[in-house]
Amino acid sequence: MALPKIDVPLFELMLPSTGQPVKYRPFLVKEQKILLLALEGESIKETVTAMRQIVSNCVLSEDVDVEKLPTFDLEYIFLKLRAKSIGELVELNMRHQTGMNSKGAECDGITMNKVNLMDVEVIKTIEHEDKFVLDEKSGLGIKFKYPTPDLDAFDNDEDRSQLDIAADAMMASIDYIFDNENIYKKEDYTKQELQEFIDSMTQDQFAKCGKFFETMPKLKHTIKWKCSKCGCDDEVTLEGLTSFFVF
Repeated sequence: MALPKIDVPLFELMLPSTGQPVKYRPFLVKEQKILLLALEGESIKETVTAMRQIVSNCVLSEDVDVEKLPTFDLEYIFLKLRAKSIGELVELNMRHQTGMNSKGAECDGITMNKVNLMDVEVIKTIEHEDKFVLDEKSGLGIKFKYPTPDLDAFDNDEDRSQLDIAADAMMASIDYIFDNENIYKKEDYTKQELQEFIDSMTQDQFAKCGKFFETMPKLKHTIKWKCSKCGCDDEVTLEGLTSFFVF
């Protein structure tokens, strides 16, 4: 006789990037094992790989390709999975970021504050754009798409400059290049050709394209809290999955 099946609750969220509804279930013991093994390895690559595997296991909507999800979509789903699997509330230690309270006095107090993970959303800025014209005369420009986690990049990021890392991220996020006459699809060109195109930009053009990443949607939540030591009100804005200490 077969053992009975355990019923698992189902939930739904909306993908921040597209508004597409996604059905998911919470972590099971097998997903918790995947995460714990990754955390024991203390590798960012292993942790991101585990996060992607867990999201892939728990997302039940067949039309969602987890491998192609933008980084902020992946983080958002994982955050909601964690909330429904382990608990919606997390406790964070808050302190004045500058070491000074609102009265200008020094304060090293630490205050425990509870945050509901279900209140955390992906914030989109009004000024965010994904298409940039680099030369008005020729109409030369770039259309970007949201990046997915680049697992290979974690292997050698420590050995590269921040400029190289930014240039690689920009190249990986190109959707297509265009001018007044043509559209140049990324898949029609080699990595070397794309690298040479990025390297030929002026500093102003590179900085202009960098705004795509600076204003890109991200997990963001502002917490208002009162210091238990000095009694002063303060607030802090958390960005990115690791800010919420949810692993």
